[in-house]
Amino acid sequence: MKLALLTGSTGVLGRKLVPYLAKSYRLVLHYRSSEEVFSALLCDPVVRNSLAKAIKWDFSEESVGGFIDEVVEVGIPSLVILSASHFDSTPLSRVSEELFDYLVRVNLVAPTYIALKLGMMMEEGLIVFLTDMIATSGHEVYVGLKPSLPYVASRGSLHHVVRYLSKELAPRVRVVGIAVGWVDNPRASRELRELAIKSIPTKTFVNPEEVYRLIELAAGSPSLNGVFLTISGGI
Repeated sequence: MKLALLTGSTGVLGRKLVPYLAKSYRLVLHYRSSEEVFSALLCDPVVRNSLAKAIKWDFSEESVGGFIDEVVEVGIPSLVILSASHFDSTPLSRVSEELFDYLVRVNLVAPTYIALKLGMMMEEGLIVFLTDMIATSGHEVYVGLKPSLPYVASRGSLHHVVRYLSKELAPRVRVVGIAVGWVDNPRASRELRELAIKSIPTKTFVNPEEVYRLIELAAGSPSLNGVFLTISGGI
């Protein structure tokens, strides 16, 4: 069975993707601090049996190179899904240099460096930058949310990263981005969820299974490379 790496496995979308990935791959799962969520994932016997390694790692404080070393101790993945990120809505008047440093490191430097280093090691396979739609559609795409300038800068840059790496790592390794619209988050306020649904032409949140199917489509499409795919219901 092939090996897959998923960063951000305890995020709102990441935790929903894990059971689907576990059916087809041995998994290296990264998470930062959500022990309770990660433990809940392992209650699924399919997930538990597919787990090759769990890596608890904080990209803002720990070496990204060290994380890569932890991954390759298990093997070189054929599928890399880079989902870990940190959302921020700090008002413009309160933006600091430290905030820029933190968000750029977590949201841009870490996934880009992981993609670069693992991509150079992989004999073949696919790297997926799994992001929100700010990477492709700008900061006003999500009604009710006001992402900070450092957040927008750190996410928007991924569009160019995908284009660059897709050419440099080809033909052995392909690189795509997947920009995901509103995913239902029970922890969000009722007001925000209602605003979200009203803003989506299809009136449906993105189903994580749809995202997984899109990843599988990309994995099985040899000519799909260097593009950002969008799944959003039309926002």
